[in-house]
Amino acid sequence: MSNAAHRFRNTFIAALCGGLLLPLAGHADGSAPVQAGWKTQEIRYSYTGFTTAYDCDAAEDRIRAILRALGAHEQTRVMAQGCTLNRPSRNFFITITTATPVPVADLPKTPAPTSRDDLLKRLGVPANKLDETFPAEWKTVELSRDRKLDLEPGDCELMEGLRDHVLPKLSVKIQTDRVQCIPRQVSLQTPELTVSALVPLPKPDAGKTKS
Repeated sequence: MSNAAHRFRNTFIAALCGGLLLPLAGHADGSAPVQAGWKTQEIRYSYTGFTTAYDCDAAEDRIRAILRALGAHEQTRVMAQGCTLNRPSRNFFITITTATPVPVADLPKTPAPTSRDDLLKRLGVPANKLDETFPAEWKTVELSRDRKLDLEPGDCELMEGLRDHVLPKLSVKIQTDRVQCIPRQVSLQTPELTVSALVPLPKPDAGKTKS
């Protein structure tokens, strides 16, 4: 084998191995950090499930976990109403009160003070904590492969509602959308939704313990 062919083979093997070692979910997009701020908002929509029923507590926990994975503030609150005696229901109303990172240039210049004050009270976060800016990065999140979320094929209609009514109002760019729900039929595969979300970078002292 010639030296040129030998070098090509080694380069090809190295590239192949490198590709196999890429993380499956939650990796950064490789773009430079951006300066971001918190955008407070309230999102309301209805869940209608022809296939899967949830009790309201379970729906709240699952939706909040997904939003946190996409960079939403830790004080994000999700309220589901309409479950009789908190039994599984196929129809209920969802209210999301949250703060999510957006590039500083996209922050509202003059937010309505009254509505924002109300939202801050519901979140339980002082205004000065959400007025600060911070470094953030665009991060690819494969929701179906996030083990902490533990999504299942039966979550298709829940994911469909988030995709249609919630994600368009966040700093989220959908990259792969394989959420195709068939009424009254549970798919064999977990619905796949891959997005690029703006998430805060960890603070320099995060994870350090006092000596």
